[in-house]
Amino acid sequence: MPIHIDSSVLTRLEQLDPDRVRAARMADPDIRDRLLTLYAFHAELAKVPELVSEPMMGAIRYQWWRDALGEMFDGRTVRAHEVTTPLAEMIAQTGISRFLLDRIIDGRERDLDPQPFATIQDGIDYADATSGALARAAVFLCGGQGGLMAGRAWGMTGLARSYRYYTQGILSGLAFEDIADAAKSAYSEARKDPLGPAIPALAYGALVPGFLKRMAKPGYDPAGNVPDYSPFAKQLRMLRTVATGRL
Repeated sequence: MPIHIDSSVLTRLEQLDPDRVRAARMADPDIRDRLLTLYAFHAELAKVPELVSEPMMGAIRYQWWRDALGEMFDGRTVRAHEVTTPLAEMIAQTGISRFLLDRIIDGRERDLDPQPFATIQDGIDYADATSGALARAAVFLCGGQGGLMAGRAWGMTGLARSYRYYTQGILSGLAFEDIADAAKSAYSEARKDPLGPAIPALAYGALVPGFLKRMAKPGYDPAGNVPDYSPFAKQLRMLRTVATGRL
């Protein structure tokens, strides 16, 4: 059954999370709507730290979303919001567990903490709680299981790509090379997963090798550069991934 998502939400999502949106659009219509709803929910959580001036205000916003989930899962009237309405529909249609969605909130709330990661394992745990939890939920919406390693690979690649912005912050205690190595290792593990019909949920993960290759070039400065490649090249990579069924 189609889920109505406001056009303004989709437009904002395309700007905030273009790679996941490109992948989701390769899924069958019903699955596509579910994935886009999930990603819109995640986008609302991810932007919280940018909207608040102190952690306490951010914590209140995350609790607002936990309370909204409580209304959805308890069958109560759901508070009005441009994302809560489609999210409630998605939950009712799919039977996704509250645990998976709460896990995403918990992971994103770490963004309010300026404390640097002490070890590379701290970085991996963060990737698992954010991109990993989101990937697991997306795979569930496609009727599959797993996705953690693909999410970890994407999350660690994201940390490597954003090293320039956080080298004096949460990444100050980590070496760039260790982050990139963790992303590479997670991607190798992710490729072993038989994703089947869930591949559109994780097709964006196929972009990981391209990012890592660019960051491994001689002269690349992680503290001064942010790698990327063209939308067209990304689209081709994801199309091939969906066609073959493998990252």
